[in-house]
Amino acid sequence: MLLVNAMSREYTLRSYLSDMKKDYEYILIDCMPSLGMLTINALAAADSVVMPVQAHYLPLKGMTQPVKTIGKVQRQINPRLKIDGVVLTLADMRTNLARSTADSLKEN
Repeated sequence: MLLVNAMSREYTLRSYLSDMKKDYEYILIDCMPSLGMLTINALAAADSVVMPVQAHYLPLKGMTQPVKTIGKVQRQINPRLKIDGVVLTLADMRTNLARSTADSLKEN
């Protein structure tokens, strides 16, 4: 809630992490699946993104919104941000659904 009225609120996490980057090779930021101010801060501070997606139809179709948000962040806040990949989760590759979801994910 403090971020709502903060100046340059999209850059708050980036400024905190800038001092820590020299001490670490990797800093992992785990975000909630919502696309709120905390996630925007994480995307503004990140160099790359790895997105987990469940091996089901609806989560696969829901990937469009985060990809659009990442594109907006790239254009307006953090041009060096890139998508490193997608991790398929809760996948039972013995089922047709999981295999077709994986295939669709690879295509897109």
